Amino acid sequence: MRITDITQQVKNPKRYSVFIDNRFAFGIHGADLLHHKLEIGQALDADKLSKIRYGVEFATARDAAVKYLGKGMKSTKQVRDKLSEKEYSNESIDDVVDLLTQRGYLDDVAYATAFISQKTKINNFGRFRIEQELRAKGVSEHHIYTAYEDISGDEQEDDLTAAIRALEKKIRHKDLAQIVDDPKELQKLKSFLARRGFDFDTIDKAFDIALTT
Repeated sequence: MRITDITQQVKNPKRYSVFIDNRFAFGIHGADLLHHKLEIGQALDADKLSKIRYGVEFATARDAAVKYLGKGMKSTKQVRDKLSEKEYSNESIDDVVDLLTQRGYLDDVAYATAFISQKTKINNFGRFRIEQELRAKGVSEHHIYTAYEDISGDEQEDDLTAAIRALEKKIRHKDLAQIVDDPKELQKLKSFLARRGFDFDTIDKAFDIALTT
C-alpha cells in the first residue's frame, strides 16, 4: 500500500485527506500528519496503517468528548453514550474515558455533588427524585452515596429546606391554612411535593413549618 495523494480539506483547512492506492483512506489533522511523517509516495504496511487510523480516531473522539464537556459537566455514561452515537470504536471510547478520568475532566462524584447542589437549591427537588435522575444519567449508587456524604451540612435539613421553598413557591400568596382545610387541594399539594422527590415525613414537616411562619 502506498500514499498516492494528500490534499487539504476545503471545509476544514486544518485537516487533510489521505489517499492510499488512489482511494480515500482517512482524514487527519495537520499536526498528526506531521507527527506520523506522512508524505506522498510513502509505503505503509497493514500494521502501521491500522495504528495511524486508530490514532486519528482516538484524537477525533477525544476532541468530540472535550467539546461535549465544554457545554457543561457530564457523567461518564453520558460521555460514553455521546461517543457511541458518533460511532467511535469501543477501544477509542474506553481510552478517551480513561484519559479524561485521569486528567480530572470526568469525575462522577464531583458531577453528582454539583448536580445535587443545583437540584436542591435551585430546582427545589427532593433526594428521591435527584437520585432517580442521577441513576438515569448512569451515575452508580456508590458515587451517589459518596456525593451526599461529601456534601457539608445536614442533608436531611437541606431536603426539608428545599421542600419548604417548593411549597411556598407553589402556593405563592395563597393562604396555606385555607388550602389545608380543603382535602382535595391538600392532596394536590402533597402529590406535587412527592413528585419532586420528597418523602412523606419531609412533606409533613414542610407543611408544619410553613403553617407556623
